[in-house]
Amino acid sequence: MGSDPLYCATCAENGVGPHLRSRAVIRFALLVVLVLVSAVRPAIAHPLDVGYIRVDGKDNTFAIALDIDIQAAALVLRMDEAKLDAATLTARTKELAELTYARSPIMTSAGPCTWSGAAASITGRMVRITDTATCTGDGPRRWEFPMIRESRISPTFELLVKEGLGDSERLTLVDRYQQELELGAEAEGSYGFVEFVWSGVVHIGAAPSEWHDEEGWKLPDGIDHILFLLALILGGGTLLQLIGIASGFTVGHSITLALAAVGAVRPPAEVIEPLIALSIAFVALEAITGLWKKHRWKIATAFGLVHGFGFANALSGLDLSTGQMAKALFGYNLGVELGQLALMVVLVPLVMLAHRNKKVGPYIIKGLAGLIFVAGMYWFIERVLSALS
Repeated sequence: MGSDPLYCATCAENGVGPHLRSRAVIRFALLVVLVLVSAVRPAIAHPLDVGYIRVDGKDNTFAIALDIDIQAAALVLRMDEAKLDAATLTARTKELAELTYARSPIMTSAGPCTWSGAAASITGRMVRITDTATCTGDGPRRWEFPMIRESRISPTFELLVKEGLGDSERLTLVDRYQQELELGAEAEGSYGFVEFVWSGVVHIGAAPSEWHDEEGWKLPDGIDHILFLLALILGGGTLLQLIGIASGFTVGHSITLALAAVGAVRPPAEVIEPLIALSIAFVALEAITGLWKKHRWKIATAFGLVHGFGFANALSGLDLSTGQMAKALFGYNLGVELGQLALMVVLVPLVMLAHRNKKVGPYIIKGLAGLIFVAGMYWFIERVLSALS
C-alpha cells in the first residue's frame, strides 16, 4: 500500500479501512460533480456569445445581414430550438427582426429610416436575416441595439459589425458597454488591433469582466477553455514545460484559425463544438492516468488545432479584406496567449503547491482532473444532442 500515492497512512492508524475511505471519496466526488455540472452549464452556450452584422451602404441605402446561432434565435423568440425549422422561421421572420436589429430604427437628422422587409434563412446552425434600410437627411446615422440590453440571448452577447461604404470598410463592436452604432462616412473609429487582442483575452475567460459584472460574481463564458488549460497544468512539470504546453495549444489554435479564416478548411460548428468538449475530457483523463505525460505538448498542439476553428468561422463570415484579416488573426491569437499567461500566473503556483503536498495533493490533483473530465463529457453529450436536434 505504500506505493499507492492515494494511500492514507493516518487513516489506517485510526482504524479507517479502505472501503470506508473509498466510500467517503466517492460521496465527496459525487457531491462536487453535481455542483460543478450545475455551475458550468452556461459554457455550453458558446455560440451565444456573439452575432455578426454586415452593413453595405450606398448613398442613403443600407443593406444589412445579421447572423446568429439558431439557439440564439430560439431564445429571442422564446421557443424550443428543436421546433425552429425553416417554415417556422419564415412565419416568424418579422417578429425576429423586430426583436433584434429592427428593435430600434436607424436614426438620422430627418427622422427614422424605413426597413423594406426582412427575409430569413437557416444554413446549418446559423440563422441569417437580411433587410434594407432607406434613410433621408444628412449627417451620421445612429443605430441603437436594445437587444443587447434586454439580454434575451446572453448577458454577454455582442455583435461584431463589418461596415462597408464604397471602397472603405471598418469593424466595430456592439456590446453591453457600447450599445449604439454610428453609420456613415462621418463615423469615426474601427475595431482595431488592440480590440482584437482584447477579444482573445475575453474569449479565453481571462478578462475581469468575465468573472464579475454589475450583477456580481459569475463563471466566465470561456470556462471550457480555462478547464482545458487547467487540465493541461494538472499533469505537472516545470514552469517552462507548462508554458511550452500552453504555447503548443496556441500554435495549433493559430494554424487552424488562419486556415479556416481564409477558407482552406472550414468544418461545421456541429462537429467542432463537440470535439472541443471531448478534448477537455481527454486532457483531464491524461492528467489522471499520466499515460501520455511525455507527449502532453503534442496533445496540446493537436487539440489547439480543433479549438482554432470557432473564431475563424466568425471571421470568414464577415468577408474581411486581407489587411483586416491579418490584423484580426494576429491580434486575436496574441490575446489568447496573453490570456493564457495571465491564467497560468494564478493557476500554476496553486497546482505546484498541490503537487508538493504528498498527503492531500494527489487527492486534489486527481479529484480536479476527474471533475474536469465529467464536465467535458457533459458538454460533449449536450453539444452532440444539440447538433442532432
